[in-house]
Amino acid sequence: MVKNLYIKKKKDLLDPEEVLLDGWVKEAEENQLGSLEWPISPLLIKSIFIFSLFLFAIVFFRAFYVQVVKGEDFQKRAENNKTRCYTINAPRGIIYDRFGVPLVLNSSSFSLVMIPVDLPKSSKEKEEILNKIISIFNLDKEELNSLLNDPLRIGSFDPILIKTNLSLEEVRRFETSVNVGLGFNIISDYSRYYPYGDSFVHVLGYIGKISSQEISQYKDYPLTAMIGKDGLEAYYERDLQGKPGKRIIEVDAALNIKNNLGAVEPEKGQDIVTTLDKDLQEVFYNSLKERMEQMNSKGAAGIALNPKTGEILSLVSLPSFDPNLFTSGFPKDKINQYLNDESHPLFNRATNGVYPVGSLIKPLIALAALEEKVIDPNYKILAEKEIVIENPYHPGESYIFKEWQNHGWVDMRKALAVSSNIYFWTIGGGYDGIEGLGLERIKKHWLKFGFDKTFGIDLPTEGKAILPDAEWLKKNRPDDPYWRLGDTYNIAIGEGGFSLTPLKMVGYISSIANNGILMKPHLVREIKDINGNPKTFVLPEKIVDVGVSLENLGIVQEGMREVVKSGTGIYLNDLPIEVAAKSGSPKIFSLSNKERYHAILGVYAPYEDPEIAILILMEDPDPGASATLPVAHKILNWYYENRIKPVNNN
Repeated sequence: MVKNLYIKKKKDLLDPEEVLLDGWVKEAEENQLGSLEWPISPLLIKSIFIFSLFLFAIVFFRAFYVQVVKGEDFQKRAENNKTRCYTINAPRGIIYDRFGVPLVLNSSSFSLVMIPVDLPKSSKEKEEILNKIISIFNLDKEELNSLLNDPLRIGSFDPILIKTNLSLEEVRRFETSVNVGLGFNIISDYSRYYPYGDSFVHVLGYIGKISSQEISQYKDYPLTAMIGKDGLEAYYERDLQGKPGKRIIEVDAALNIKNNLGAVEPEKGQDIVTTLDKDLQEVFYNSLKERMEQMNSKGAAGIALNPKTGEILSLVSLPSFDPNLFTSGFPKDKINQYLNDESHPLFNRATNGVYPVGSLIKPLIALAALEEKVIDPNYKILAEKEIVIENPYHPGESYIFKEWQNHGWVDMRKALAVSSNIYFWTIGGGYDGIEGLGLERIKKHWLKFGFDKTFGIDLPTEGKAILPDAEWLKKNRPDDPYWRLGDTYNIAIGEGGFSLTPLKMVGYISSIANNGILMKPHLVREIKDINGNPKTFVLPEKIVDVGVSLENLGIVQEGMREVVKSGTGIYLNDLPIEVAAKSGSPKIFSLSNKERYHAILGVYAPYEDPEIAILILMEDPDPGASATLPVAHKILNWYYENRIKPVNNN
């Protein structure tokens, strides 16, 4: 076996093993066995090969990570050792009303920013500077720590916005108390001011610091950006934002400025011209707020639009709040009061609130009955006392539907004027020889008016209608999921779960005023470029054609005119213009056997050639249904005196 390990060799050659294995070599020479060799295991060769590949892969991927994945970051780190690039925020575009009145303003200000990479490395020094900053600027420590621990901001070279609209006192204290290069700096900035405060906030919205979630949505925005949080500010964020500039400086090891290497100036955002009428908005807001307080109402909403174009002239939601507090972020206690208020002042009731419609739906039921030939408009029904319906499943058991007031004999126009429940129960569900529409035909006309769709208004959110049917009952009344005649009676007068947003209600009223055509409600007329030149025009857009007989629609319009001439809206009959209207007072709950109602009113004017449609809603006013009429009277009288009369005189 030993002989097989050797081969013959030349004596004048020195093999490697002869250096380390002298004994073995000597023995081999004496026995003339040649050089010593050991075979290497194939497994060992494979292991070495795999290990080499593994090492090579590590080196390759590390090089790829450093040069490609993190190359830009490391390059930025290297550059920032001697130069720093600071963002210069751009002023946002201005939002104007339809007559060119600015609804928001920009002004020069100072902001506090943090550069995480420049914070002291020592935990003790870092804690000291943070406590000093918190004390000077009255900051929330938890909020500041959350920014420091944000994965998107840790180690960032880019300044992070901490507080805007700094006072001069805060700036002075910072400059005399905090050394340069400790992670914080004060920059020149722009502040956003809302001169009309709470009266416009639900339509304009407000701006605030960009959040971690919004950073991923607006990846091209600097961390110092203020962005739209609601309303038009949020919906038109990209148009309003503008393009930030940059300032490049050279610094020494202590981060002292050595040279100013130049700047790229920011570009202002694009201006927006809205459809809003500033003066009308203030009249609407103040009159509705005053009336709401008089009637002990918990909340209210109002919308006015032009039925011919869909342009929204005014949009109000109450209670409201001051957007300037949210933009500045202070005082915190007042902001928290808004956030925790049970009346939900931040909620836009006009576009997102969903309310039972009540008798406001009766013009639609009347129109559906005419279209389906359920009744002749001149046919009279006795609207007194009550309707009694026998339960077909339980003999001897009956359901009673009481008229809210005895009206005598009424035809369709009179029924609309006095808002007779018995008349609309009859044509809606059937009674005393009249077949009635029934659920499916009522639903058919809901859809004709577009109740199943959102309008796509240029605001971030919009509520959806509730249109009850058999499937809806299964989910919302599981203990009695069967659609009955009483359910049809309820939806025929706008109750039984049937609910719309105030925006949807005013769209419905405006489509009646505009002969069955609904123009898309919208808030912006025009977007201008950075030079102030018109860039984008928003043209009127038809979104619903009810597709009904103009003769039938005319009968319904006449009935709504009778509401003001002799019916429930007679309070409006002394206005200098002719008005058509329909009110509603849907029941909302019963407390200690006392029935409570919302108050709703839809009006349009002038009757012969409508140019304004208005919807007013008050939540649970005391005493009830008539609460909205004085508000409508003030608005329409002001509109005539300030918008219609001057045009006619010219």
